[in-house]
Amino acid sequence: MIVTAEEVNRSFRGTLELLHNRVEGLRAFDMSERGFWHSFEAILLTLPAFIVSLALERLRLGFRLAESSLFDSVWIDLVVGLGHVASFIALPVAMIWLSRALGLTSRYVPFVIVMNWISVAGMLVMSMPALLLLIGWAPPPLAGLFTLAFFVIVVRAQWFATKMTLGVPNILALAIVSLGLVLNLLIGASTRALLA
Repeated sequence: MIVTAEEVNRSFRGTLELLHNRVEGLRAFDMSERGFWHSFEAILLTLPAFIVSLALERLRLGFRLAESSLFDSVWIDLVVGLGHVASFIALPVAMIWLSRALGLTSRYVPFVIVMNWISVAGMLVMSMPALLLLIGWAPPPLAGLFTLAFFVIVVRAQWFATKMTLGVPNILALAIVSLGLVLNLLIGASTRALLA
C-alpha cells in the first residue's frame, strides 16, 4: 500500500479548504483504514523538510555546510531523523489515550488522517523560511517573520480540523492542538540535548 499521487492531490486540496474554514474540505480525505495508514506513509513527502532540518541542525552545531557532506555524521542524521518522525507521530499516539478519556474513539481515525495531512503540508511550508535562510535569500529576522506567519496559519488549520473531526468545542480543540505543540517542543529540546 503506497499513497498515490491522486490521494496526495486530494488531501492537499482538502487541507487548503480547511485553511479557509471550509468543512467540506473533510470530504477530500480518504477516511478508510487504508487512508489512515496512507496518512502515515505521507511522511515520506516531508523528505525535503527533513533535509532542511538536518542542514539547520548541522549549522547550529558549527558545521560549515559548504565544507562537509550533509550525511557524513550517522549520529546527527539518526537523531534528527528520529526527531522528525517523533514530531509527526507524537500527537496521534497521545490521542489514543486522550480520545478514550474524552469518549471520542469513534472520531479518532478521521482526526488522525486529517491532522497527519495537515502536518505534512505544515512541515513542507515551515521548511521554506529555513531554506531561504540557508541559501542566503532571507536574513534571520525575515526568515523568523515568515516562520511565525506560517506557524500561525498551520496552527489555525490544525485547530479548525480538530474542532471539525472530533466535534469538540473551540477551547478543547485549542487544548488538543496545544498538546501537540508542547510534545513537539519537548521532542525538539530532546533532539538538541542529544546532539549537544
